[in-house]
Amino acid sequence: MSKDAGFIITALRHVKKNPQYVLKLFTVFSLLSIAIILLLVGTGLYKINYDYIIRNAEDNAMRIAYTIFEQERKYLLSKDAAGKSGIHVKADDFTVLDDRMKKYLHPLNMFKIKFYNIDNKIAYSTDHSIIGKSDHGNLMLAKALKGQTASKIVKKGSVLDLAGEKKYGVDVVETYLPIIDDNHDIVGSFEVYIDVTHSYQEIRKVVTSSVVVLSVVLVFVFGVLYFLMSRITRQLSKTQEELHLMAITDGLTKLYNRRYMILRVEEEFDRVTRKKVPSMGLIMADIDYFKKINDTYGHLTGDEVLKEVAHRIRTSVRKYDMVGRYGGEEFLILLPNSSIDETKIVAERIWNAVREKNVDQCKITISLGATCTAGNEELNSAINRADEGLYKSKQAGRDRISVV
Repeated sequence: MSKDAGFIITALRHVKKNPQYVLKLFTVFSLLSIAIILLLVGTGLYKINYDYIIRNAEDNAMRIAYTIFEQERKYLLSKDAAGKSGIHVKADDFTVLDDRMKKYLHPLNMFKIKFYNIDNKIAYSTDHSIIGKSDHGNLMLAKALKGQTASKIVKKGSVLDLAGEKKYGVDVVETYLPIIDDNHDIVGSFEVYIDVTHSYQEIRKVVTSSVVVLSVVLVFVFGVLYFLMSRITRQLSKTQEELHLMAITDGLTKLYNRRYMILRVEEEFDRVTRKKVPSMGLIMADIDYFKKINDTYGHLTGDEVLKEVAHRIRTSVRKYDMVGRYGGEEFLILLPNSSIDETKIVAERIWNAVREKNVDQCKITISLGATCTAGNEELNSAINRADEGLYKSKQAGRDRISVV
């Protein structure tokens, strides 16, 4: 059996025993569902808006880069001795290009631009300190030099813009674009930084507010479902308790029925045999002349006598003793962890309580047989011994206790 199947079977057993377990499972399921839904929706919204910013920035970068290239190509593009075009900027033109690049700063939200030649070297950058350096490990640059566009959002702790002003905590889209000459050959690459700080902040606000609203809706929906399920499980628990009580009690006297009493006697006897407790007491009791009461006063009166005797027995025993209707007008009393002397005391209380006053003008007496077992015998022997004590009481004239 797989672990999943085992878990399901175990869960079903818990549900059968305790309907409230369904509510616990639903609570766990609800919390996990809310977390997963919020994660998926939040991630999805973020991805959609993220992709939109990337695409928009790429379009702007492409428009900016190719506009700059067309206007400044005389400073950027040159031919070698073989007549092959390439990106090359003379050192004397750096200052000129710097001044010309500044006009693209504010209207186009651009922070930085670099021009790479086909050999991965920086031919020109607004940051002169990196001109001439190679960037062979740059995968995005490698894509651009193969004719593809590559972009990503980068969080910059600080950025020096084209006007020489340092800005902090800036989000930029870093885009690499291929440079293609008139012969449709790739001769280099642009790297453009587009400021998307405001747009990125808006994404966070939109995603956060959407997740908050969705959280409220989900909590409300699952809250309503939880309320409905809690009512159902409470009713189910109540019904289950009622059915369980019906299964273990006698309908007339409300005492435990014979089947349940035997089960509890067996459990207590097992504790005795395992030396968890030293001994246990058993009392068999029978209403005297009950058939005569039925014949004389009718079965309704007989039922009232049974209920009253059951009540008197139940109120005479200790709170941890158990009383059951063994059959007809016969009762079985289990006294856990009790000696023979303690058993006899309880039997005397029962005897006195039952004969204390009449029931509907019927004089009621009871015969009892009491015994005790230390677990060094069969359980049936102990039960038969209590029954033997009851028989002795009846043979001796009833209305008495016999200890065996």
